[in-house]
Amino acid sequence: MRWSLLIALLAALSLAAFAAPFGKAEPDLRISVRQENEADLLVVYEWRKPRGEMIFESVAGGYRERRWEIATPGFELKRLEDEDRIVRADGKKFTHVELTAKPDLLRIEKEYQPTARYGAGGALIYTGHFWPVTGKGGRVNATFDFTPAAGGHVVAFGANEPELTAWRSPMAHPAFVYLGALDPVETDHVMALIDPDAPRWIVDEFNALVPASFEKLAALFGFTPETKPNLFLSAPLGSDESRLSYAGDALPAQFQITLEGAAWKEKSDKARGIFVNATIHEAVHLWQAAARPGADDAPEWIHEGAADAIAAEVMVALGEWDSEAYAASERAARTECAAELNAGSLNGAKARGDFRALYACGHVIALAVARADGETTADFWRDFIERAGDDGYSEDMFYDLVAERTGDRDFADAVEDFARTPLAEPSRAIDGLFASAGSLARGRGR
Repeated sequence: MRWSLLIALLAALSLAAFAAPFGKAEPDLRISVRQENEADLLVVYEWRKPRGEMIFESVAGGYRERRWEIATPGFELKRLEDEDRIVRADGKKFTHVELTAKPDLLRIEKEYQPTARYGAGGALIYTGHFWPVTGKGGRVNATFDFTPAAGGHVVAFGANEPELTAWRSPMAHPAFVYLGALDPVETDHVMALIDPDAPRWIVDEFNALVPASFEKLAALFGFTPETKPNLFLSAPLGSDESRLSYAGDALPAQFQITLEGAAWKEKSDKARGIFVNATIHEAVHLWQAAARPGADDAPEWIHEGAADAIAAEVMVALGEWDSEAYAASERAARTECAAELNAGSLNGAKARGDFRALYACGHVIALAVARADGETTADFWRDFIERAGDDGYSEDMFYDLVAERTGDRDFADAVEDFARTPLAEPSRAIDGLFASAGSLARGRGR
């Protein structure tokens, strides 16, 4: 079977497995989300059977403690080390609880924003922070009702409705949902919801970039995502002329871009370069979603670093970068990675708050593996998607595939040591990793 057909089949099966985890079972929970004022929400939880608590995955910075207010008397929010719980103060079971949720005043770093203002009068919601989990960590069998403010509608994946009732994500995964008055624009490649405050040049670049980059990604990975992706692009630029901030978040079949800073208003080489490269990075995640982490402890550098590396390959394929620019991106990744690892191991970077290490050092690993393998990072990920299958991937699976593709277990062990061990001399360790990769490449005559 040809690679493109094989990977397309595997991707379809993987997404289908995630699309119906609860089958046709009656939901245990109904979550109603009503837009009150821009991104202020009234959220109502109705349980089919009485229960003693609601458990939520924690949000960085204690978001719920600061921005949620329980409207139903007699309830309290308990913030624990790695989760939040809502319980009755008297310990009794319950079936109904209401709360209000407001957006955070600052962007939560390396975290999906629970609810955020999106254009005039609009809100973008990440359902994962409102969707309880079971005691075993999986998501509760739940449906959502979404009601926008007067004159608004709801946009999620292919839906554009006055309201949504008993809704489940087609990806059976937390998702972005828009409530507001903006109308989406559907193209052959995406359904896009673009903030009218976005500069015209950004919109033009996006309209040109999406078809070109999606075509290259489909060729590199050997398949096209089965579900047409959503794009949400907001532009709360503000007045700071020196600021040029790009924040992106990706979910299965969705990605979200937030542009902040008045420096975006006028097109420049720097602004265009950041926008194009970062948007391709987010688009790569749409393809990577065919292989999902099989456990919470799968490190994020595996997919974030690879997304940077594959985005660089696409930049070259589109003619955005020449060989010199590509080499400069490698040098930048190696330099940044070395600086980030002075504080501790790569696998400990997220806990330290050193989020840039996930990208730069993941990029370094992806490049070293591709060099040792004699192929591209996209080639590696085609195999990785097949290996991950329906059960998802782990860090050990990553190292096993490195060993198989390079034919050298010692090199895979060196990559593992690089990620898991605090390094006394990070720059020297990076140089050693690339030296070993180059030796393997020369050994196979490449």
